[in-house]
Amino acid sequence: MKTYLIYPIILILTIIGTSCKKEFPNDPVGIKNLTVSGCKSREDLGKSFAPEYITLKTVDDYYLLFSHINSVFNCEPGQITVSVEILSNTVTINENESKAGLRCNCTYDITYKLGPLQYGTYTIVFQKGDITFKEYSLIFDKSTSVRIDL
Repeated sequence: MKTYLIYPIILILTIIGTSCKKEFPNDPVGIKNLTVSGCKSREDLGKSFAPEYITLKTVDDYYLLFSHINSVFNCEPGQITVSVEILSNTVTINENESKAGLRCNCTYDITYKLGPLQYGTYTIVFQKGDITFKEYSLIFDKSTSVRIDL
C-alpha cells in the first residue's frame, strides 16, 4: 500500500519543483522606476566628506537595481534623466541634467531598475553628459550585489 502513495508524491513534487522557475520577462529592456533625491545639504552629508559610489543588485530575477549615491550635478539641474544603450554585452548608462552651467554643486541619489537582462558578463559604461567616468565588468546572475567606489 505504501508504494502506491510514493509514486504520486514524487510526481507532484517534481511538477512543483519544475513549475516554480520564473520565466524570462517579455518586457522591452529599459529603465523603470527612476527616482532622484533633492539636493543634499551639507547637514545631510555630515561634517565629513560623503563618498560617491554605485551599487548594483539583482531584483526580480532579471533586473538590476542601480543606485548612484552622491552623484554631483549643479544646484539647479532642471530635470535629471538617465538613458541606456545596450550593444552586445556593453551597457552604457548616461546621466544628464537639463540645465547646466551654474557654479554651485549638489549631490543627489539616483535610483532605477534596469532590465530585463539575461544572466552573463557585461561591461557597464557609466557616463555623465556623454563623458565616461567609469567602466566596470559585471557578472550578472541571480545573486549579484556589488558596490563600485568612484
